[in-house]
Amino acid sequence: MEKRVQDYTQEILDTIRSNSSPAVMGSRLEDYHENDLADVLPLLTVPERCKLYRILDTDMLSDIFEYAESDNVAEYLEEMDVKKAASILSKMETDALAEVLQKLDKAKKKLLIELLDPEVRHDIEMIASFDEDEIGSRMTTNCIIIRENLTVKQAMSSLIGQAAKNDNISTIFMVTEDSTFYGALDLKDLIIARQDACLEDLIVTSYPYVYGNELIDDCIEKLKDYSENSIPVLDNDNKLLGVITSQSIVELVDDEMGED
Repeated sequence: MEKRVQDYTQEILDTIRSNSSPAVMGSRLEDYHENDLADVLPLLTVPERCKLYRILDTDMLSDIFEYAESDNVAEYLEEMDVKKAASILSKMETDALAEVLQKLDKAKKKLLIELLDPEVRHDIEMIASFDEDEIGSRMTTNCIIIRENLTVKQAMSSLIGQAAKNDNISTIFMVTEDSTFYGALDLKDLIIARQDACLEDLIVTSYPYVYGNELIDDCIEKLKDYSENSIPVLDNDNKLLGVITSQSIVELVDDEMGED
């Protein structure tokens, strides 16, 4: 397995350092997984990385940056045009984006937040409102949220409309008209249900949740006991703000074990 990774690394380095045209180089690099490309970035010189920033589109760069260490991403952002940096950040998962922004100095962070897409900026400012030791600071807004009183057909239409921006769709979170958390619905159950059926019988109303201002240390044990892919995060008025993903939970547990 290690040899394969090393082979990919050298192949990617050779491609970037070749005299291939931007179109050919971009096409070749698309054949590699974003994680492999992220591993190569620290091995490049600054001019080589700047060359890469020009060749790859913002969608691919944002995917690559999500696999890179947040400290490294903060360094890479300093190497590129601030507008392109903001464009890349706007396409990243909100939890990964929030972590990167924490690594930047206040002036650069403020400038980049101002240049983010308005919807992304709203989400980031909401996540940033939580202290770093509160669970809300680790959440993402990448989730599907649907009203609880829809039919299956209406819910499926809403899901399709949101899926373009949110790919965390295995569990769908249900809210009331005023955005109060109501429960959760498994995507598989929605797919096999009759189109004219109501959602009520499909919704799990005993689904676990946490409050955004709960301290990470206080709720980590509870989070470890959950097997769900995503846990809803609520504000103090029980409105659904976002979710904590299983990946974030694993990272939190790893951090706790490291500190112990």
